[in-house]
Amino acid sequence: MASAYQRVRAHALRKKVDLVKRLQPKGRVLDVGCGTGEFLAELKQNQYLVQGVEPEVKAREQAIANHALSVLPKLQLVEAREQFQVITLWHVLEHLHDLRGSMKQLFARTAEDGVLMIAVPDRGSWDSDHYGENWAAYDVPRHLWHFRQQDVRRLLHEHGFELMESRRMPFDAFYIAILSERYRGHSLPVALVLALLKGSWSNLVALATGRPTSSTLYIARKARV
Repeated sequence: MASAYQRVRAHALRKKVDLVKRLQPKGRVLDVGCGTGEFLAELKQNQYLVQGVEPEVKAREQAIANHALSVLPKLQLVEAREQFQVITLWHVLEHLHDLRGSMKQLFARTAEDGVLMIAVPDRGSWDSDHYGENWAAYDVPRHLWHFRQQDVRRLLHEHGFELMESRRMPFDAFYIAILSERYRGHSLPVALVLALLKGSWSNLVALATGRPTSSTLYIARKARV
């Protein structure tokens, strides 16, 4: 399982970097909730100027020590005059205590025509309904907010961003299903088998009906005033 997870993680990292390169071939990138910094390190190797925000001390120290990154503990500590062509939040928005205050800060730090990328669990997905209170992406109390697509669209619009596109994140369905099956009391081997079946079904339902998958990625551009 660890080997499979690392392969999926490496694939996801490449996809994220490729997406940034397609949207903005060069410039400055701010990753809020950068963890141990692998995403920013990869962008740095591709000649981007990068800045991280990570409140967790050990992860922040690893990002600085292992990748020589600039990482701050809070978004508020990023200089207000700093402007970024790309700002990313990979499963971070749901953790923020001051949601609207953070959105205002993100807007202020996004360059003109800059891009904001937000990935969050989607409670409109089939697996959210299927697992109910055992849906792992609820993750209470660490997750403070639980979004549907209309919620994120409204939040972006209210804070000066125009939604360019939204994308399904099919790999998340399997990971969330594994955890959800474990919450239901299944052993790991059983949870893996059930997660493969139910994660696949969730993704098929999304393709067939237009429902979201377990997680959705939103790509928005700063609106021109």
